[in-house]
Amino acid sequence: MKYILWDFNGTIIDDTQLCFDIEIKMLKDRNMYHDYDLKWYRDHFRFPVIDYYYDLGYTFEKEDFHDISIEFNDIYNKEFNTIPLMDGFIEKIEEAIAKGYRNIIISASMQDNLIRQCKALGIDKYFDELIGIDNLHAGSKIDRALEWMNKSKIDAKMCKYIGDTDHDREVAIALGIEDYILIACGHQSYEVLEKSTNKICHRLYEVEL
Repeated sequence: MKYILWDFNGTIIDDTQLCFDIEIKMLKDRNMYHDYDLKWYRDHFRFPVIDYYYDLGYTFEKEDFHDISIEFNDIYNKEFNTIPLMDGFIEKIEEAIAKGYRNIIISASMQDNLIRQCKALGIDKYFDELIGIDNLHAGSKIDRALEWMNKSKIDAKMCKYIGDTDHDREVAIALGIEDYILIACGHQSYEVLEKSTNKICHRLYEVEL
């Protein structure tokens, strides 16, 4: 059996603009510096997200990261219906199914949110499993992914991984998956991604299955 492990945010759904807009709103509301554009965001966004927030100027002295995460996710969830699927996703997932792949989502989204969002988008039917995390802090997906791999007794050599950040590369390597590809139309720019790998495509259409 062959598997494709898919990242969700920035890979399956095109939510980069919304995340950037929320980020700017939250900075404005706090009278913090916010004079930068989407290109800057894609050139600087990184995991763990809390480190990126320090880059933005948050100190977490008056409010902690958990509160910031709740506020961000509340706004995100209210605006979720404005997010489109990534260009080329439907064609690529249908190609994957036609070629005999089982498709799994490995996401830094909350598990309940991931299930609800996939149903709302009408894409849950394409996936055999949806695997999210159990907290709001957008931390590493590695532990959850490893847990699933070990429990399911999946051979990493039979897996392909598709993501949009250098953290997705870290997840793939931690899982022992050598066949991974990063798409440079999500939360990190091509210039950021190429610092760690040459396994990059500009669009999902270019991914070879």
